[in-house]
Amino acid sequence: AKGASVLQQLVAHVGRDNFIKGLRLYFSKHAFGNTTLKDLIDELEAASGRDLTPWVSTWLRTAGVNTLRPVIEVEGESYKKLSIAQEAPKMPVGSKELRPHRLHVGLFDIKDGALTRRKSVELDIAGALTEVTALAGEKVADLVLINDKDQTYAKLRFDDRSIETMKSHLGSLNDSLARGVIWASLWDSCRDGELSASSYISIALNALKSESDISIVAATLMQIDTALFAYASDRNREMLRKQVAEAVEKMLDAATPGSDHQLQFAKSFANTAVTPEQFARIKSILDGSVTGLVIDAELRWSIFISGVKRGIFGPADIDRETELDKTAHGKQYGAMAHAAIPSAAAKSAAFNSVTVDDLSNTIHSYKCRGFNDPLHGEILTGFVDQYFDVLLKVWETKGFEIAETTATLLFPSWVISEETVKKAQNWLDVTGKDASHALRRAVLEGRDAMTRALKARTADN
Repeated sequence: AKGASVLQQLVAHVGRDNFIKGLRLYFSKHAFGNTTLKDLIDELEAASGRDLTPWVSTWLRTAGVNTLRPVIEVEGESYKKLSIAQEAPKMPVGSKELRPHRLHVGLFDIKDGALTRRKSVELDIAGALTEVTALAGEKVADLVLINDKDQTYAKLRFDDRSIETMKSHLGSLNDSLARGVIWASLWDSCRDGELSASSYISIALNALKSESDISIVAATLMQIDTALFAYASDRNREMLRKQVAEAVEKMLDAATPGSDHQLQFAKSFANTAVTPEQFARIKSILDGSVTGLVIDAELRWSIFISGVKRGIFGPADIDRETELDKTAHGKQYGAMAHAAIPSAAAKSAAFNSVTVDDLSNTIHSYKCRGFNDPLHGEILTGFVDQYFDVLLKVWETKGFEIAETTATLLFPSWVISEETVKKAQNWLDVTGKDASHALRRAVLEGRDAMTRALKARTADN
């Protein structure tokens, strides 16, 4: 993501025509030869007349991503002043890097029920605060979008009025690039604990009803699932689960028969169902009740395993499904389904299998995925200590692929608590202090993700 964005930023920095001219000079001069970064920069400098040394230093030789926020002062119904505040990256720790950005700031209004762009201005920003002088005196917009047209690499944040606008009208925004920028920024804000999971889910469910980009639909449905189980507070989770299941079911019913949207909503509905009536519908979908929905082997297993996780189907049902699909995929999904049964006995059998038995790489990973499911946090509590106890043994006795998969996919991601974080840190400091870098990285990333989740849950209280 950074590479593509920084390349776009370089184009904006020198100007598109100068960039193309510089490329022509570069390719002509170095045809059939090897080059360095300096060779490219020299030609871009010659074409644009700009010294790119500071740009290269800050954008290509330093790590981290800056955060950009709107700072708004209103007078009456107009902007007295609209500025952009830039924050140094949180990682690496201690960074003070404030980069130059060439970007657009867009103002959007709700008009005739749709969210439309009123004005977009391009400017250079640098340092901690830059005033957008071209927007002073403009009527207050319903949505302010920093990095409109997606020219730079940065985390984006929104003012309160923009958040409220997106809750009701994000789906009506008629610019697909602007929507994509907003979707990514909303999710990033939720992950960082700045936008509550409840607000993110509210915005997402409303906007998904009219979102045409199927890649955004698929990604957002997965992100909603993560928001529910990782970032939502305990007191809000059950209410949100019912809200999500009901909304996705309505989207499924409204989807065009045979469409990609119908397929995504069918999978998501099965994965979010919470009521007995919705459980019954999972069974009916497998029996072909949804007009236009083709139940191929892949979709059947997806919906079926969603039922297994909820206790709708048991071991005998899994054996019947495996008998119907004798392919390699059938064996893999069958193994995943048995590990996904919501009982301590099934989880214990799966845990022992993936840490002791000699399994193929695929069967092993499918069992790990079935075992470690967000719905089963309470059952999985009993396996936290076992995970940290067995890590080094698995790493020493199994092949790298199996060992790395075990460390990553079996990390107790859904037993989210300060206690789990402490156990992970203790393993890093004591038991695994001399472990391989690859193994320590798996635990470090698991600990970091859980620390992020705890922060996000606090924001949702």
